[in-house]
Amino acid sequence: MPLLGQQQWQASLSFSLAYMAQNCLSMTHLKQIHGRAVVTDLHHHAIVLAKMFRFAAISPAGDLSYAHRLFDQMPRPNTFFYNTLIRGYSKSSSPSESVVLFNQMRLNCVDPDEFTFTFLLKSRSRMKIDAAPIVGSDEIHGIALKFGFCAHLFVQNALIHIYGARGITVAARRVFDEAVAPDVVSWSGLVIAHVRAGELEFARQVFDEMPERDVVSWTAMISAYSQAKYSREALDLFWEMNREGVMPDEVTMVSVISACADSADVETGICIHRYIDENGFLWMVSLCNALIDMYAKCGCMDRAWQLFNKMSRKSLVTWNSMISACANHGNADDAFGLFECMTAAGVALDGVTFLALLVAYTHKGLVDEGLKLFERMQTDYRIEARIEHYGCVVDMLGKAGRLEEAYRLISSMPIPGNDVVWGTLLAACRTYGDADMGERVVNRLLELKPDEGGYYILLRDIYVAAGRTMEANATRQSMKVNGASKTPGCSWVGA
Repeated sequence: MPLLGQQQWQASLSFSLAYMAQNCLSMTHLKQIHGRAVVTDLHHHAIVLAKMFRFAAISPAGDLSYAHRLFDQMPRPNTFFYNTLIRGYSKSSSPSESVVLFNQMRLNCVDPDEFTFTFLLKSRSRMKIDAAPIVGSDEIHGIALKFGFCAHLFVQNALIHIYGARGITVAARRVFDEAVAPDVVSWSGLVIAHVRAGELEFARQVFDEMPERDVVSWTAMISAYSQAKYSREALDLFWEMNREGVMPDEVTMVSVISACADSADVETGICIHRYIDENGFLWMVSLCNALIDMYAKCGCMDRAWQLFNKMSRKSLVTWNSMISACANHGNADDAFGLFECMTAAGVALDGVTFLALLVAYTHKGLVDEGLKLFERMQTDYRIEARIEHYGCVVDMLGKAGRLEEAYRLISSMPIPGNDVVWGTLLAACRTYGDADMGERVVNRLLELKPDEGGYYILLRDIYVAAGRTMEANATRQSMKVNGASKTPGCSWVGA
């Protein structure tokens, strides 16, 4: 083939391969394109390689590992390829890889650009606070400042959001104030910063000053109120959002349903359920789960069952929510029936499932059956018992008057006991008037919290009930000598 003709053929083929890679829908298709590129010696063609690499790295149907292998085969990847892979990891389950790539980029003297810092900051915001990053948030900020990219609004917004995610309001405000023309993303980041810092009044002040509000800012404020148990404020803000014509998202609705549950406002809960149905959100399993929990907490088990039975898709959370609802309402047989349905359907169980079942056995008074389930959870299902499982079994034994067994269980736990689990046993000692056991338990509790006067008071009450006046008076005196004080609102009565 003449040289000119070969060049035209290669140009045409490279265009075709690049076009196919850009419109690729699956990794199977991409691998076919890659294979064709290798055969025709076009796999290092800049445009073809860029299109293939971009799909593998950031497409939902891509393969980040495949993209990284392509990257490692490049002799000198430029800023675009580094940015693309950093972006891919910023959305992955391994965001720390973005930081590793950024360091590699600096070692190889490849200059970053404003997009590098945007993706890198997103990765850093998704990393655990207690992780040991090679580059921290402040250092990324400093490097971006050194390269002159902090004047770009999207870099500023990324910085506001990363400081906001950490609840570092001073730093977030400083970046916000430096922005020449902050947009709705900037304002939302500042709201989130105050929310994460627990500064609800400041968050609301910023929210009220916003020239424009998006679903992120509305949701941040509603969620903050809901989590702080300010249910009325959360619901009022939601209806205001609705009047403003801003469409909520899944997170907004979960927070609103939670506010209804915390306030036991079933009438508003029914209205929210209707709103979700009318706006086409009822297919979302998470919202149905939240509604089941809300109805159960409001005592409307019939509505919870109706919703549960209508769900065509049920997650593990759905089953656990319904079992917990039955157990907490004393409907143990229904909880056991759901458990059988779960196992028959092959649903994988978890610790929450067994915790709910243990509550059901406690309500039913089926202690031996509950102990067998507790053992099966660990041996048959390989689920490690947590402190709340032990606490539930202690409560079960304590309610049945089997105090010595409960004491031995706590003493033999492979995990450290806490004041809650020992306090549960102490409450049972009071119920059964077992002063000797109560004395042993209080000694264990005082090892954990020596200044807690509530334990002395409860032990004194146990002595009084047992007619042991001398010990009761001695307990009061010990409390004074040791300088213990009663924690306001702290009581094991009815625990």
